[in-house]
This record gives sequence, C-alpha cells and structure tokens, in this order.
Amino acid sequence: MLRKRFSELQINRRAFMRAAGMGSLILGGAGQVFSQSSDVLEIRIISSYPQSLWYYNLVGLYVKPGQTVRWICTKWGASVTAFHPENDNRELRIPENAQPFDSGLLGDDINTTFEWTFEEEGTYDYFSRNHEVLGTVGRIVVGQPGGPAEKPLGYGGREGRLPIFPRVKEVLDFVSSQEIVNKKLIRYPRQKFERRFPY
Repeated sequence: MLRKRFSELQINRRAFMRAAGMGSLILGGAGQVFSQSSDVLEIRIISSYPQSLWYYNLVGLYVKPGQTVRWICTKWGASVTAFHPENDNRELRIPENAQPFDSGLLGDDINTTFEWTFEEEGTYDYFSRNHEVLGTVGRIVVGQPGGPAEKPLGYGGREGRLPIFPRVKEVLDFVSSQEIVNKKLIRYPRQKFERRFPY
C-alpha cells in the first residue's frame, strides 16, 4: 500500500512539474535542486560555518546571450559583484562592452535574490564582497569564452588594486571556461575546499 502511494506521488510530482513548465531540474549537493529552465538559471549562495565556506553553487555555468541568471541567498551578507574597476577598483574580468553588476548585500527579508541578464558574449568572473577572501567567486560563460577573464589573474598589474586572494585563484583555476562550455554547469567542489575545525 505504502509503495503504491509513493509511486503515485512520484507520477503526480512529474506531471505537476511538466504542467508547470519547470523544464529540467538538476540535483545538486546536499539535496539542493537547481532549476535550469530555458528562461532563468539559478545559482544558490551557500554558507557552511563549520567548514569556513561561503560559495556559489553552481560555481561554473554556461548561458546563451540574452539568458537571465538568478542568485538565491538564504543568509545575510553575500553579494554578486562583477570583477570590474567600477566595483572597488577590481581587475576587469568581464567582457569589455558588458555592464558591471553588483547586487549589494543579499539575504535579508527583502533582498534574497538577484537577477542579471547576460547580453554580451564572453567570460564573466564575479565575487562576494564580504567573502572574497574565502574564495567566494564564480564564473559564467556566455555563448563562447573570451575577454579579459581569459587572461591570468593580475594581468594588468597590481598597483592601486585590491589583492587577489590565494583561494580566489584556486577556485577560478578549478573552473576553466572550456570545461564550463563542455559540461554546461559545474558544482562547487565542497570537499576540495572545506576546512575542518580547528583550522
């Protein structure tokens, strides 16, 4: 009896999702579900204090020009900020003709999500203002890789710019643009970067 009810529940859930037009769903780590419909792609901003982690999951994502990405933050204090000189004189790591984005701090009762529509092709690197030192960075490839984000970190010299933290380099080295194009999405490798207490 219980098995039959579970089977009916699965069928009803699938029928509901098809009817709702949710597109395909991708199961992420720790039971997170990423909605990857044709209109809006979702990235979660996740914190894990015991492992000293704040991260974007997905850490790498492929989108087509004109697609929108939505970041969802469940704890206060993270941001979605493009590497761009207009954002605290950061190194330019988005396409030269692209508009820089900055969500401001997310996670309170009013501002829990941020959306951005990517129009210019190329590679976009971004970070969280309060957690950059922890390596809270992500990469999005729009159409095809290209632009300043394909250059090594620090390509323009460091004078007058904020430092590039070692963990930022580790994470961005992990998410190559070509791998993003091939796989379409890359989950954050939590086990690779977590730190166990005491540090």
